[in-house]
Amino acid sequence: MRNLRRLLIVLVLLFGIFVTVDRVAVRFAEDQAASKIQSARGLAQKPNVTIEGFPFLTQLIGSKLDEIKVHANDVKDPQSKVELASLDADLTGVKISSDYSSAIADHATGTVVITYDSLNAALPAGTSVTYGGQPGKVKVSTSIEGQSIHGTADISVVGGDNIGLNHLDTGNPLLDLGANIFAPSVPVAGLPSGLKLDSIQAEADGVSVAASGTNVSLNG
Repeated sequence: MRNLRRLLIVLVLLFGIFVTVDRVAVRFAEDQAASKIQSARGLAQKPNVTIEGFPFLTQLIGSKLDEIKVHANDVKDPQSKVELASLDADLTGVKISSDYSSAIADHATGTVVITYDSLNAALPAGTSVTYGGQPGKVKVSTSIEGQSIHGTADISVVGGDNIGLNHLDTGNPLLDLGANIFAPSVPVAGLPSGLKLDSIQAEADGVSVAASGTNVSLNG
């Protein structure tokens, strides 16, 4: 009985050591992954990276992690005038390289938030949008053929990588006929490679865009 008790104590101690080592290893991996993402994407600050699942070490041995969650602020891309105020991504089935320089997920979902100021900076000169007070709508101020126009418009995802405005409604049927040509769109860059825009929601402080994809690269 005494030997059994000693054995149990030893097993508990060993398990405690394993858990401690596992948690230290996962924190180190999260920090390394955050540094690689920051460097690859030119971020001003490290993103928050959380590696889910236990134990981590067995996942690491297999070079594939169950799930990684990433949160980054102020994501900029030289190919786009649109700055992402925040980016949240949830990636599953993530294959990683030994030095964390490569991380490719079988599947990922995400949400990006874009402020109206950032969106306006990318729209044609003289055009600006604000919250429209209802789902999928924004208030618009623009100029068409030299005439100042105010109204509401639909905001939507175009082609998986653009945000578009259309169906401008000025409340004046005559102006609306001329406003049919109003359909600007702006490209959204800075997303992890393989992640495509799905849908958009206009909110009081900006637009929230849902995204998803397969074979998504955190570093590309």
